[in-house]
Amino acid sequence: MAVNTDFKGMLEDLYSSYGYEKYRMAGFEEYSLYLENKNFLTSDKMITFNDLDGRLMALKPDVTLSIVKNALPGTGVGKYYYTESVYRPNKASDAFRELTQTGLEALGAVDEVTVTEAVELALKSLELAGAEYVLALSDVRFTEGLIHAIGKGEEVKEQLREIIAKKSVGEIKPLAEKYDLTDRDVEALQSIITLPAEPGKALFVVDKFAFGKEANAAIDELKALISAFSGTRYADKLQIDFSITGNTGYYNGVLFSGYILGVADAVLKGGRYDKLADIAGAGKGAIGFALYTDEIIEKYFSGENYPDMVIEYGDDCDTAALLRAADNCRAMGKKVLLSAGGAGSHGKKYLFKDGELIEE
Repeated sequence: MAVNTDFKGMLEDLYSSYGYEKYRMAGFEEYSLYLENKNFLTSDKMITFNDLDGRLMALKPDVTLSIVKNALPGTGVGKYYYTESVYRPNKASDAFRELTQTGLEALGAVDEVTVTEAVELALKSLELAGAEYVLALSDVRFTEGLIHAIGKGEEVKEQLREIIAKKSVGEIKPLAEKYDLTDRDVEALQSIITLPAEPGKALFVVDKFAFGKEANAAIDELKALISAFSGTRYADKLQIDFSITGNTGYYNGVLFSGYILGVADAVLKGGRYDKLADIAGAGKGAIGFALYTDEIIEKYFSGENYPDMVIEYGDDCDTAALLRAADNCRAMGKKVLLSAGGAGSHGKKYLFKDGELIEE
């Protein structure tokens, strides 16, 4: 079997090896699907159009909603992967942009094994980029438990979420003085923002700030995840980072964000989102993630479609012999460009002369 050197193809090969099924969808859905679930979207701005039958349609701004709508299983766990384009507003301009996502979703009776497997696949997905990487873990139940334990109004809670998300230690004391936060509150906020890099130590630090049943369950689950990868090559690739707060209307458990060397923003985002699955069917669970593959490909795979060899030939060459020579090279796994002028800035240059390939 030929080795797949295409990044998206490698991801799909990985997911299918775990039994995930390829999910294919149309490029658009009825606008009503996104309108009814706008709380789950990163933006309410969409590209819309009227179908021939009069229905208002939208180019999909999100993949997960479509999968939950169409593939939520009645029993067991449905496991799917996809490579799709989504259309979202560009934060840096007033234009929409097309983003390519490759990701997976596990829907239905999600348990500890399913969650751990999703984290493992997130780690392996980052590893395929071939660069240094880290997967940061968080849990919305812990951060929300702390924020609610502080016990102030919604305005203060929102400011607390922003401080945690920005890791802004300098804003904690002014906020504490303004709203009369306790010393315990200040210590908790400072501690979860300035955690040790080693995940076991980080969880030891925050354990005493797990307020409430859900927050304690979150810490227990994070401990179990860290333990599951102890002694593996992924042990030092995991971190605890509660600045990953997520959309509390969407996520309800573990969160994760993946980073690779040379790319400023997270290239992988995911987590537990039972709240969305519950809309489609009571008691259902869901976990998944998406990789923003365009940035990874641009950074580490930009040469994957370049030729390995550029063969220059003259007007008097033996065409049949030239084609045979090129095919022999392709049979050895080379990408070959034939060029009358030797054009092409990529690939090793060869001259086809007297039926032979001569390296330049």
